[in-house]
Amino acid sequence: MCRKILGCITLLVTARVSFAQVLIETEMDWGTGRLEILVSQSLDLDTLPRTHPRALAALERKLPALLAEDIGNLPWDRFGTLEEHIGRKPSLADTIERFTEFLSREWSRISEDGKAIEAFYSLDLTALLPSFFPGMGKLGLPEVPIGWIPIPEDDWTGIVIYAPEDMLIWGTGISSSLHPALYARILSEDFAVLFDPAESGNSFLSYHSVENRDEVDALVGRRAYRTMARGLYGEFPCDIVLSNEDARRILAANSGREALLRGKVVILLDSLPR
Repeated sequence: MCRKILGCITLLVTARVSFAQVLIETEMDWGTGRLEILVSQSLDLDTLPRTHPRALAALERKLPALLAEDIGNLPWDRFGTLEEHIGRKPSLADTIERFTEFLSREWSRISEDGKAIEAFYSLDLTALLPSFFPGMGKLGLPEVPIGWIPIPEDDWTGIVIYAPEDMLIWGTGISSSLHPALYARILSEDFAVLFDPAESGNSFLSYHSVENRDEVDALVGRRAYRTMARGLYGEFPCDIVLSNEDARRILAANSGREALLRGKVVILLDSLPR
C-alpha cells in the first residue's frame, strides 16, 4: 500500500543513474516545484577544452532518453507515479520526452580535472505541468456550510497544515508518513474535495519542514489559518484529510475559500522525505 516512489527524489535528493559513462543526479524541491538535474559525462583523455560545445551537444542529444526514468518516477497523485498516470492514458505516451524540451541549462563546464563535462539544468514543474495537464476549469468548492460558524474578524491570508510523521491512511487501518506528490489533494473527513490541482490546473501544494516554518509567511501571509491533518488517503498516501470542523471553518469564510482557490496552502512536515 505504502510504496516508496523515487525513494530519493525529495528536497535534497538523490537519484543517481549511470548510463554509457553518464551520471545523472536529480533533486526535487517540494517547496517550489522545481526539478534540478546535474549531468556529468566522462571525456576521452585526449579531449581538449575547445571541444566543450561539441561534447555538450552530444550529451544533450542523449538527455531525453536518460531522464525518462527519473521524470517518470516523480510522485504524481494518490494512485502513484507520473509513469503510472501516463500508463492509464496512452495518448500521453510521449509526454515525458516532451518535458525535456523545456529544460533550462543554467551552466556547463569541463570538470577541474578535465576528465568530464558537467551541466546543470532545471525544470519548473509548477509552470510546465498546467500546459501538459490542463485542469477542467475553476475548482467548484463545496457550498458554504449552513448554520452559525465563527468567522474571523480579519481575513485569513492563507492556510498552513501540519502533517505529523505517522497518520492513519483512511480506510486501511495502516499508518504512514505523508508522501509529497505533485497532484496531492486536500479532503474533509466526509471526502469533500477542498483542494485539487487536477481540477484547477493552476496551483500545487508547497511542502516545507517545521524548522523552516518562519519562511512560509512569504507564501501564506502572517494571518494564516493553521491546523493539523487528521489522516491520509490514497494507494500512494499523499492526499491530506482535514477534520470536518476545520473544513467547515475554512469554507464558511470568504478568505478561506479564496486561499483554497488560489493555492495559498503550505504543508509543514517534521522533516522532508529523503
